[in-house]
Amino acid sequence: MQIPVIDFSSYDEDNPQALRDLATRVNAALTGIGFMSLENIGIDMALRDRVFAASKAFFAQEDAEKRKLGYSSAEENFGYQGVCEESLEPGHPPDLKEALTLRNLPSRMDYPWPDSDFRDLLMAFYQDCMAAAYRVMRVFATDLDVPLDYFVRVHTGTNVTMRLLHYPPLSAATDGQLGAGAHTDYGMITLLFQDQVGGLEVCDRDGTWQAVEPIPGAVVINVGDLTERWTNNRYRSSQHRVQPRGGFGDRYSIALFVDPDPETLVECLASCTGADNPPQYAPTSAGEHILQKIQATHAKPRAAT
Repeated sequence: MQIPVIDFSSYDEDNPQALRDLATRVNAALTGIGFMSLENIGIDMALRDRVFAASKAFFAQEDAEKRKLGYSSAEENFGYQGVCEESLEPGHPPDLKEALTLRNLPSRMDYPWPDSDFRDLLMAFYQDCMAAAYRVMRVFATDLDVPLDYFVRVHTGTNVTMRLLHYPPLSAATDGQLGAGAHTDYGMITLLFQDQVGGLEVCDRDGTWQAVEPIPGAVVINVGDLTERWTNNRYRSSQHRVQPRGGFGDRYSIALFVDPDPETLVECLASCTGADNPPQYAPTSAGEHILQKIQATHAKPRAAT
């Protein structure tokens, strides 16, 4: 299916009507399928292409080289994880993917990177993506009747995570094994860049899995569980997954999980509650919520590959 496509070229935070017009379209997408593709969001696509090339080069290295950036813990949420070392659908077979997870990237400039060019490229792309994410958050704020910087000010980056992802052309070894198991994202919003191989699917309101076809130049955006809580189920945190693509070639994607600072208290917004629509969620700490979700994906020991 083609999820709603929204052109952000009219974005102008000094023009309330332009923001309201975008908010109307965003609301329709996020109260429906929970996913949207944004065009002209302000991200340099040539820079994105350079990151894809760097990602392919990183994953093409020998395992020993990749593990110099080895993953340490859910609390750190930083480093390399190999194929079958994560299960995004806890209790199900591990995922047929490998990942380089980079939480709070700006604080890791002195980390033992493969080289400074790789580090600086990812940092430039991170900054581009964060500027785009803040544009989306201001449109959310317009739609949800809160101050324009309501969401921006609690997303300083300490809980923002970039992931470079590689799905080798592997077929499922056991029933139910996927490239990425069915899951919802945990925080505010996710920016997803995918290549043309495909495989991403989202579960619609009827429970049917729909393919999310790649659109050149567009960024896929979906909201996570904390946004669903903030909006009292108005915006939908949709389950999604990646099917194995055995025989279709390698699949690469880049995801930026823009999640609230750990100490942020997330509670249902007044504009999303009322006498006939009471809050469905108790207030929660963003940090504790996200940590519990990540820990659940690492509960099992590493599986043989």
